[in-house]
Amino acid sequence: MKDFYNCIENRVVYPILIKNNKKSYLTLYYYTECYDSILQKDTKNLFYFGSKEEMDLFCKINELTIESDILEYDFDTPISNPIDYKRVLENWNLLNSIASTLGMFFEGDIKKYTKLYDLLFRLNTSVEPIPKTYDVGDQYLGLILKVFRKKDRFLERFELYSE
Repeated sequence: MKDFYNCIENRVVYPILIKNNKKSYLTLYYYTECYDSILQKDTKNLFYFGSKEEMDLFCKINELTIESDILEYDFDTPISNPIDYKRVLENWNLLNSIASTLGMFFEGDIKKYTKLYDLLFRLNTSVEPIPKTYDVGDQYLGLILKVFRKKDRFLERFELYSE
């Protein structure tokens, strides 16, 4: 397994906490030369830790450097207009990363969502200050809800890490 961790770019990992269906998953996000990924057990499942101490010990044993504070992804808060575009975009990207990590189909990758994703990206990277929420209209809201409709297919693939 150590050979796998050698593929992690600069051996740096980023702690994330994913909240979904009143459960929390503390795991690690990282980059390789070609893609980003979530700590995985195998090709079908992801790992999470029972505590920050367990995660820290895992990183120490595997000579990984933890960078930054824990970033939270909240999938429990309902999505409605006006949307919190930053949270929607970050959650969309995380689902995409999980799907890529596990080799799964992700609804948000379909071409029909490109304009919506571009809008979320532009809102999130606007040079001019804008409100933290934005009314995307009923059509785009429906598409966003469709992208997140099957989120549990990805987020229920976590297994507790054990040595």
